[in-house]
Amino acid sequence: MKTVKIEVVERAEKGTRACRRLRKDGRLPVNLYGLGRALRPLTVSTHEMQMLVDHGQTVVELTLDGKTQAAIMKDLQWDPTGAKLIHADLQRIDAAIPVHVHVPIRYIGTAPAMAGSIVEKQLDSLSLEILPLEIPREVVINLSRVGVGDRVTIGDIELPASAKPFHCHLEDVIVINHIHHEKEETVEEGAEAAEPEVIGKKKDEDA
Repeated sequence: MKTVKIEVVERAEKGTRACRRLRKDGRLPVNLYGLGRALRPLTVSTHEMQMLVDHGQTVVELTLDGKTQAAIMKDLQWDPTGAKLIHADLQRIDAAIPVHVHVPIRYIGTAPAMAGSIVEKQLDSLSLEILPLEIPREVVINLSRVGVGDRVTIGDIELPASAKPFHCHLEDVIVINHIHHEKEETVEEGAEAAEPEVIGKKKDEDA
C-alpha cells in the first residue's frame, strides 16, 4: 500500500469541550503513539481523513513543521450514526518492523449451487502480521470459483511475502460451499412403546 501525505497540527487544548470546538471547525482530534515515544495529541482535517478512510487507506505519512512520520490508522471512533469520524488513534511505524492489522475481506460473484447447497462465510476480515508498506487494502474472494463441496482457507489466499496469520491459522476456513443436511429423528420399525406400570395394581392371588 502506498502512503498518502496528510498535514497535522499540534493540539494544545485537551478535553471534551476542546474536541467539540475542533470538530465544529472541521478538525479531527487524533492521538499519535508508538515506537517507544510519548503520545502526541494532534489535529487533522476531518474531510481529508474521512476521504482516506472511505478509500480504504490504512498507511498515512503525517507532515508537521516540515518533518514527516509514517503511521497506520489503528482505532477510528464514529458518531452514533456511524457516518462521521469523531476521533482517531494513529500508530507510528517503521517500514522494517511488522505490525498487526485487520484486513477486510470482500466477496464477489455468486457461488455454484445445487439442491440443498449453502454458502457459509466464516470470516469478514483477516488478522495479519505484516510489513506496513505491504498491507493490502482488502482481500477479494470470488465465490464463482467455490464449487459445491469446496472451501477456501487462509492458506489458499495469495498474500504479500511478509504476511503471517495473527490469532488465526492457515487451515482456518474463510468460506465453504456445502450441502446442508437437516437432522431427522427416526423411530426404529417394530419398536413398541413400553407399557406404563400402574401404581397400586393388585396381583392375582393363587387359587
